[in-house]
Amino acid sequence: MDQTITNIAVIRLSAIGDVCHAMAVIAALQKRYPKAQITWITGPVEAQLVRLLPGVKVHVYDKKSGVSGMLALRKALSSIQFDVLLHLQWSLRASLLSKMLRAKRRIGFKKTYSREKQHWFVNEFGEEPRSPHVLDSFLAIAAKLQVTDIHLPLALTLPDAPGGLPETYVVINPSASKAERNWTLDGYQAVIDWCAEQGLAVVLTGGPSDAEKAMAAQLHGSHVTDLVGQTNLAQMLSVLQGANWVLSPDTGPAHMATLVGTPVVGLYAHSNPQRTGPFRDLDKVVSVYEQCAQQEYGKPVSELPWASRVHDPKAMQQITAEQVIAQLVFVNGS
Repeated sequence: MDQTITNIAVIRLSAIGDVCHAMAVIAALQKRYPKAQITWITGPVEAQLVRLLPGVKVHVYDKKSGVSGMLALRKALSSIQFDVLLHLQWSLRASLLSKMLRAKRRIGFKKTYSREKQHWFVNEFGEEPRSPHVLDSFLAIAAKLQVTDIHLPLALTLPDAPGGLPETYVVINPSASKAERNWTLDGYQAVIDWCAEQGLAVVLTGGPSDAEKAMAAQLHGSHVTDLVGQTNLAQMLSVLQGANWVLSPDTGPAHMATLVGTPVVGLYAHSNPQRTGPFRDLDKVVSVYEQCAQQEYGKPVSELPWASRVHDPKAMQQITAEQVIAQLVFVNGS
């Protein structure tokens, strides 16, 4: 262990899922360097999660504040010379923000993985990731500090879950941050009906947007509790932690559930689940990404660039209720 490393900066502003991946890596970093002070710059929503990591100092940067917010951050941290800065985000905004901090070592993604010219803003590059997964790309940066493994679930101190929850339940998180990633109402209703047949109480989770609330309002059942828009992220983590399993498209709560050790059945069509799926539950994913990518690009996924996406807005409709229920039968019985 390098005893000279006493101040570490982390930049990962968004999104919720990627921040969850980063949290697993930073928790491992804390175990490796228990005496080091870690300062994490993140977004205002994501800060709700990062603050759950004990001992991490959180500084919020709101992208709406623009350059003035960057200058304010520079002023707030001007007295600190960081030994290491872990640059865990490709965006140019994050790279410009990284220049507001004084750091001896600035470690970013391996150059072949660099996007938006991130390699211009670092002086060291991470290792080759051991898998295509985003979490492993973060771990490949931390490997420069001899952090090579993570341990899930994380030991987080969480608030009490909202009152009135069933004693045992499963969670359906129906909406993604982008509407194209949503599965169908008919599909979710079929799963809810199947849950009723199994005697499973269902809790719906999600954010406060009108679209998320509207989607949840169309899902029915006497065994359904609708918490969409009624919890902050820490409370949602508590709800996810108490569930037997979680069903979700590619969105933040799927990765939040991974942090607290709850099995996740992820629904994927637009992005490669091997890259963005629930890290501990890639074997439980229901995915049509492979066939959709083949249709769009005319070649197998193995021949496509790392971050290739499917653009068909109806891709998620190719996932059938029968496929999902078959996977849930397996998870529910395991």
